[in-house]
Amino acid sequence: MKTIALMTAVALSSLAAIGAESKSTPAQADNAAAAKTACTDNQNSACCGECEVDVETITLLAENGDPIAQYTIAWIADNGTPSTPADPEKAQGMYAKALPGLEKAAKEGDPKACYALAHMYAEGKGVAKDTEKAKAMLKQCKECFDKKAAEKSSQEGAAAPQQQPAEM
Repeated sequence: MKTIALMTAVALSSLAAIGAESKSTPAQADNAAAAKTACTDNQNSACCGECEVDVETITLLAENGDPIAQYTIAWIADNGTPSTPADPEKAQGMYAKALPGLEKAAKEGDPKACYALAHMYAEGKGVAKDTEKAKAMLKQCKECFDKKAAEKSSQEGAAAPQQQPAEM
């Protein structure tokens, strides 16, 4: 598949890397697995400077209504790539298109959607700039991540085999 090497910000690398977890159809989830970001260095995706993104798959997901993919495509259009110049006007429309799906996903507790909305409100991307709403979305993002971490921890604890007490 065609890939493009991008200098990415935390927003793109973290959102594209975990886009498969967003609220999507099973087909979108299967395709999203192929769209995960793979860093070219040994750091995690939130820290690396250069990542490869499967633009074709992300575009397909965006066309099928995945809000995280729509946001990612808008971010790419906003920032450009080594082979494509930035198109802020096109990006604004794409951010606006992603807005309803991101709001729905955020209400359902998706931290990636909350983070994307925080960025959009902080920078006025597809929405009117609103720093208070951006702060609220970041707070909600943290709460969602904390909740997911607690759920994961409790699931791991429940799955661990219990040790039998030693007989005396």
